[in-house]
Amino acid sequence: MKKTAVLLYDSFCNFEISPALEILALAEKPITIFGISKQAIRSEDGLSVIPDATIDNFDLDAYDSLILPGAMDIREAIENKKIIDFIKKFDGKTIGAISIAPLLLVRAGLLNGKPFMAGVNKEEIFEEGFSESDLAEMVSWDDNINKPIKDGYIITGNIITSISYNFVKWALAFGKMVGIDIPAKTFGIQ
Repeated sequence: MKKTAVLLYDSFCNFEISPALEILALAEKPITIFGISKQAIRSEDGLSVIPDATIDNFDLDAYDSLILPGAMDIREAIENKKIIDFIKKFDGKTIGAISIAPLLLVRAGLLNGKPFMAGVNKEEIFEEGFSESDLAEMVSWDDNINKPIKDGYIITGNIITSISYNFVKWALAFGKMVGIDIPAKTFGIQ
């Protein structure tokens, strides 16, 4: 069985990916936690996680999917060429990105000009070097508040994106994308 890679970076949001990780565990689908180094990575809520592997050395053929959590401050990850290069390697595989993490996919060239959802407003990220054309199809935080997307996520090809408060719907849909169909009621959704 192929594995799911989970890329963690400083101030990652643990709760946003917990249901996805539980779905993978229930199906006994193996995961590997990746980091820039083997040093502990601290989540925004204070959880410290020691990565299983670094992004420098891994067998891409062992993986069919990637999970990217949101983060309190994702700037360091967006500006890290090694992280962006790692993400680019998963082009064509199933990728789940939530909250602000879809911006990593835009930076990696995987979502530019394509529909996606992100837990940030466009005007807040232009200073990070994103262009209007890169974000033309982005459904922002305010867009979701004012006109929520019923499903709670957007699937564009092999990539699923969402915002923080739809983390359970996103996780269930990500599970389906990797062949795991867990009943929604397992997570309290009717």
